[in-house]
Amino acid sequence: MANSQRYGPGETPTEFDPGDFILAHRHNPMAWLISLAQKFRFKGADAVYAHWSHCALIVDEGGALVEAESGGVTRSPISRYTEDTFHLVRLGSELSAEGRKRAVDYTNAQVGQGFGYLAAFGAMIFLLTGLPLRLMRRNHQICSGLVVRALQKGGLLKGGDPDLMLPADLAKIYGVQWSHPERAAKASPPQEAGDAATKP
Repeated sequence: MANSQRYGPGETPTEFDPGDFILAHRHNPMAWLISLAQKFRFKGADAVYAHWSHCALIVDEGGALVEAESGGVTRSPISRYTEDTFHLVRLGSELSAEGRKRAVDYTNAQVGQGFGYLAAFGAMIFLLTGLPLRLMRRNHQICSGLVVRALQKGGLLKGGDPDLMLPADLAKIYGVQWSHPERAAKASPPQEAGDAATKP
């Protein structure tokens, strides 16, 4: 069963399982646009998911990440996120050892690809209008598309569309709610994450 763990500024996980992923909120123009677009669809009780503007996959036991950013798909240390709050989604037995290997192998193979600006634009149009506009350019990735495709390689999220899903979708599937630090618990309750929940 999957569960998420919250880490505030200065806090770092001590154990990592490759194939798990993080949700974070970046402070740059692209992150601001993603959060703004997500708020058009994630309203009411779902508004707690719109905060998350970035995600990345854990690819080794030391906490290294592979993520799609404006400069392309890169490998990064998790320490770059410890100055702010992030959540580590631990997939547990939902993702088998073989599935984790497939997810990590796929993600590592994407390092060096470009950032999918067209895909991000299409996903935001979908959030704003409901029109499923897919503008994916070959060999280009957005952060959520990269994570969703990796998890699909591992056998999860079979009903999800990686061209249209954004960090808020992953947050909702795995129950990762943002709250003010003074009200946040260290870990959220475990959530079931069956395929039916993956549909936007």
